Amino acid sequence: MKRFQLHALNDDIRSDPADFIARCDGRYDRMVVETAQAAAKNIQNSPIILLAGPSGSGKTTTATRIRQELERHGIGTHAVSLDDYYRNPLAPDYPKTEDGEPDLESPLGLDIPLLEQHLTDLAAGREITVPHFDFKTHTRDESKAWQLQLQPDEMVVFEGLHALNPLFTERHPHAFRIAISAASDLYDGDTLLLHHDQFRLLRRSVRDLYHRNAPALETLSLWGNVGRGERLYINPYRDQANVVLNTSLGYELSVLYPIAAPYYAALPADAPEMESVKAIARAAQLVEPIDGGLVPQSSLMRQEFMQ
Repeated sequence: MKRFQLHALNDDIRSDPADFIARCDGRYDRMVVETAQAAAKNIQNSPIILLAGPSGSGKTTTATRIRQELERHGIGTHAVSLDDYYRNPLAPDYPKTEDGEPDLESPLGLDIPLLEQHLTDLAAGREITVPHFDFKTHTRDESKAWQLQLQPDEMVVFEGLHALNPLFTERHPHAFRIAISAASDLYDGDTLLLHHDQFRLLRRSVRDLYHRNAPALETLSLWGNVGRGERLYINPYRDQANVVLNTSLGYELSVLYPIAAPYYAALPADAPEMESVKAIARAAQLVEPIDGGLVPQSSLMRQEFMQ
């Protein structure tokens, strides 16, 4: 687990915020390049790349960056989202939580047989029809399904919460496995100011506001079940990864909190996760702010979370 130290962050921000952003982004970019290079070496064993991580870790952008890096080195690469393999949560056999509600975090919400068959077919060079799941209707939109067949020199990245779950990976032991997370805490000396899960909650809040038109209260209401799903279904399989990639960026609290602050301020006092919201606010008051306009369009922070 990486530690950000408050005084070191503030020194870097005061000195040259644009340079600090560039250095943070550069570290992430180098990790992506190194990960893509390692995946490329595995192509003789398997054309399959599996990328998993919890909510707010930057899965989609990281999968895209790895695909682009592989293509830059002449390896045609495709990306498939596990989100498109979800089943209708109203199905009678859909997994349930203890209170009887659909367990939207469970891997059993995915069409496991279809996903497993598609992994097998792609590895064997056979064509598949990739589904498209419409989250508004909770059904597959057949008009947006697409065909995929790998050539001998091509790879495919399957990206999603459960991409490392043995329910569909144990028959593909040679697939290249990537676990990503935002795994950094903020400390002042030996005093913990902000836990990495609280950093991710802030990321998720801003992403949902900008990219999903979801209010902060909705994000906070879902967060408890999200964390439960991570503990049960994601974290146990992180050690199976060939590469673990930490997407935390030292400047994120400085640029994300000013976006979330007015929405957090409008929350009712009894809103879920208010202790985390208060912890985020306290930590943000201690960290030097950064003009969000300094964050480049090419940054993970801009592409995945900000506008």
